[in-house]
Amino acid sequence: MIRINDILEKLHTYLSSEDIEEITKAYAYSAKVHAGQKRYSGEPYMVHPMEVTSILADIKLDKESIITGLLHDTLEDTLATKEEIVDMFGLQVYTLVEGVTKIGQIRISSTFERQAENFRKLILATGKDIRVILVKLADRLHNVRTISFLPAHKRESLAKETLDLYAPLADRLGIYWIRTELEDKCFQSLKPDEYKEITRTFIAKKEEWEKYSSEIQNMLLAQLKKFEIDGQVQTRFKNFYGIYRKMIRQELDFNNVLDVKAFRVITQDVASCYAALGAVHSVWKPVPGRFKDYIALPKSNGYKSLHTVVIGPFGDRVEVQIRSNKMHEVAEYGVAAHWKYKLEQDSHDNLIDLPDSVKKIFDTDTLSDPKEFIDAVKDELITKFVYVFTPKGDLKELPTHSSIIDFAYSIHSDLGNQCSGARVNGRIVPLSYQLKSGDMIEIITKKDRQPSRDWLKYVVTSKAKTKIRNSIKNALSLESLKMGKDILGKKLSRYGLNINKQDVSDKLKKFAAEKSIKSLDDLFIRYSLSKINISEILNYFNLNSQNKPALDDQSKILNSNEAIIVGGNDNIMVRFCKSCSPIYGDEIIGYITIGRGISIHRISCKQILEVDSSRLIEAKWDQSYRSKSHTILKVTCFDKPGILSEISNTIAKHDSNIIKINAKPISLTRSSIYIEMLVQDTNHLSSIINDLSLLPDINNVDRLMHTKHNQYDFNLY
Repeated sequence: MIRINDILEKLHTYLSSEDIEEITKAYAYSAKVHAGQKRYSGEPYMVHPMEVTSILADIKLDKESIITGLLHDTLEDTLATKEEIVDMFGLQVYTLVEGVTKIGQIRISSTFERQAENFRKLILATGKDIRVILVKLADRLHNVRTISFLPAHKRESLAKETLDLYAPLADRLGIYWIRTELEDKCFQSLKPDEYKEITRTFIAKKEEWEKYSSEIQNMLLAQLKKFEIDGQVQTRFKNFYGIYRKMIRQELDFNNVLDVKAFRVITQDVASCYAALGAVHSVWKPVPGRFKDYIALPKSNGYKSLHTVVIGPFGDRVEVQIRSNKMHEVAEYGVAAHWKYKLEQDSHDNLIDLPDSVKKIFDTDTLSDPKEFIDAVKDELITKFVYVFTPKGDLKELPTHSSIIDFAYSIHSDLGNQCSGARVNGRIVPLSYQLKSGDMIEIITKKDRQPSRDWLKYVVTSKAKTKIRNSIKNALSLESLKMGKDILGKKLSRYGLNINKQDVSDKLKKFAAEKSIKSLDDLFIRYSLSKINISEILNYFNLNSQNKPALDDQSKILNSNEAIIVGGNDNIMVRFCKSCSPIYGDEIIGYITIGRGISIHRISCKQILEVDSSRLIEAKWDQSYRSKSHTILKVTCFDKPGILSEISNTIAKHDSNIIKINAKPISLTRSSIYIEMLVQDTNHLSSIINDLSLLPDINNVDRLMHTKHNQYDFNLY
């Protein structure tokens, strides 16, 4: 069992005495809160955080990471609190511990195999700080080292999860030795028979291979010396899981896996690497097509090396890897090698063999702060997505900043269209809520729900945007259909024709066919858009409109191409709200009514505040519209002879027609005068109000927003 002194001995090689003192304090705290807890092995639980910390010390992580290793299970498994950890060790340590805890709480669904890569991305996104991932890998490594103590079902689950999830993460981070140990331990647990067979064969050949390897090493060293290259030679054996995977993939037996063993030449710098390559090729013939230059073209995880396969002295194929000392550090420790280089700080040249994703952020002013490294590398490793769960545990990948609505449409179009809210992690949230990795989302629906144009403000996925726009377009078409049928029906009824009767309906269908209109519904839509004139229909029915009752008053019904553009369309029939009476220049909004088309309101209309926001739609004035509109002014003034004449003359000077005027006494000396009139636009109205306000006996002039049912407001509702 590892002791704290063993760990401290490692830490003394690269951390200060002050750091060691704080780490010792963390050890004492962890031992205190974990006191009495046992592992499956029967050992004190404290063994686990100690072993994790030892692994972190091996890769020379910083003080905060080491403390996190000691405390990583305290939030989940003990009575330790955020306040205690922050007070004793700082917010940064708490954030790291919390990150490790969150990763441990990620639920692995039944579809794990299919979604393993998404789960890996979820872990990266949840961890945020790369040190969280490194601590979690160390935690998992010790867990698989002691996997034999677990019950059978837990062993299988842990091994499979590790093999599919954590080993690839270690590979992505470039930490070779952790990846290979994770793979071999899990392989042993999942495939014990295959593991034993490969182990048996390996042991049987070990003595032969060691003798062979020693001879090859001596030959390589002689070549380096001949070419005056300062370097060393190591023998590398492929890990057992890698051998097994290659045997399965290429249908080979053990003896035919040619790269079971390889030789590694470690030099001082890049130039020496290429010189060593020349030295090797000068004595042994290279195999065509088996040379790879990972120095010029590094792997995505930052790995750099020269790989060549040659025909060795005994006629066997020999793989030789050539790299510098710094390349070797990065190959073994990946991004964790950062802290070693940070501590050395000899010169910027020390960074020459680091991955480009890491090297670019090693400016002089950032070397002292690992946080700068963390923030920069995070963007290199974590794709810009969030990973969230359905109620069934399926994992969904969505772009960063996605909302509840994006999630709903990613499941099904109907779910998106009917989305009225959501529960995230059991809590009700608004539709604008931005998803976070690890969220579990349950969509709340309403059957009569329709997408709103406002939704476009919250969505980022193209699918959601397209579905919302199509739904709005379809809703407008449906309203045009209802309105067209309603208005045409009323007009024909004044001539004794019932649009719902079969004979009238059949004749309208024939009229539509003659006009190359596909259906009766399309006729109603075209009529609502003023693409069919009522006189054409009346003539088809042999009716003379001049000798029939006057048609319905259309003063409050307009085709929007005369006034309003609704949702980007200028061919939608609209009605103006009678209570707020919008005029040109007012800021306006549309409301999709049931069966009565689009109602246009001033943006400040109180009616809008009380309606279903999902049915609101963008509306704006057509710049070419200049017809006069109704509005009402309330003038409060002193009640004196001639005041009405003064008011009327002032309005007349502005070329405005007064429709109605009424006065209501409010005291012995004052009255309220209500004036309905026609104005061109808001500027025209403002001029009238300003001039009226200048009259000496006028107290106040207001444009009425909302009217009441009485004699003075002319029953405008």
